[in-house]
Amino acid sequence: MTNQLPPPGAVFLDHVAHFVPEMDAAAAALERCGFRLTPFTAQTNRVDGQPVPAGTGNRCAMLRQGYVEILTAVATPGGNTVLARQLRERIADHVGLHLAAFSSADAAAEHRRLAEAGFATLPLVDMRRPVTTHTGSEDARFTIARIAHHSMPEGRVQFLTHHTEPLVWRDGFLDHPNGARALTGLWIAAEEPAEPTARFGRFTGRPASHAGEVSTIALERGAIHIARPRYLRDAFGITPAGTLPCFVATQIAVADLAILERCLREAGLSSRPVRLAFADEAIAFDLPAALGGAMLFHPG
Repeated sequence: MTNQLPPPGAVFLDHVAHFVPEMDAAAAALERCGFRLTPFTAQTNRVDGQPVPAGTGNRCAMLRQGYVEILTAVATPGGNTVLARQLRERIADHVGLHLAAFSSADAAAEHRRLAEAGFATLPLVDMRRPVTTHTGSEDARFTIARIAHHSMPEGRVQFLTHHTEPLVWRDGFLDHPNGARALTGLWIAAEEPAEPTARFGRFTGRPASHAGEVSTIALERGAIHIARPRYLRDAFGITPAGTLPCFVATQIAVADLAILERCLREAGLSSRPVRLAFADEAIAFDLPAALGGAMLFHPG
């Protein structure tokens, strides 16, 4: 599947990540929720042409549009990296959503734009991870534009460009028992929504709209929604686990809500009906503690 790269000038919500202390427990929890996961891979950065451990490893639920990642620190020689230490720092606040990645056709151009917008940018990163294929192993490659740690209190927020889409979105991993199809949104809890709304608007280069108690930054694919904790509790039954502002929920389109509900019910997991601005029928679901955070599912 090779339609994940945005056209020039567009911004997609590419993926979100849960920072977790125990990969096996987190992966089992996400599979219990009806997601099919990729195998575990240790991530590397390319420095002076040589692979260097990133100190982190992942498993992913690849969707037809976007994906959900589980990220953990890897205890290997050379693995106590800056990224691994930052991940552990975030987990100390709470287990859950700590990363939002936006894709563009040119991460280097976004890197320049972010600097011009006043963000403290870090050097561009050439990240790779090995992918087992029917012919052996190949490297999935990404260019990542990051900003300084703590620039975004919600977590690690970055731009990336995919260079090997077919290796990332592979047949066999795109269909899920719960019918999940697409990553459509990310929710942020904030006592004063105006500040993160303005900040994420600067980061993405997109304007915000406001409807009732929710501020939304619409992208060419996906959206960022910002609301106060009280609204999230009243509307969705979601209580933020971390220091505010923080990421609290992922929004996902599914083929059929009935299939999703049956999948959760058979796994002994409870959900609750909610309404979204664009969907009268939706489902809110608190993820198991090994993952943290919540998900909002809607037809799509």
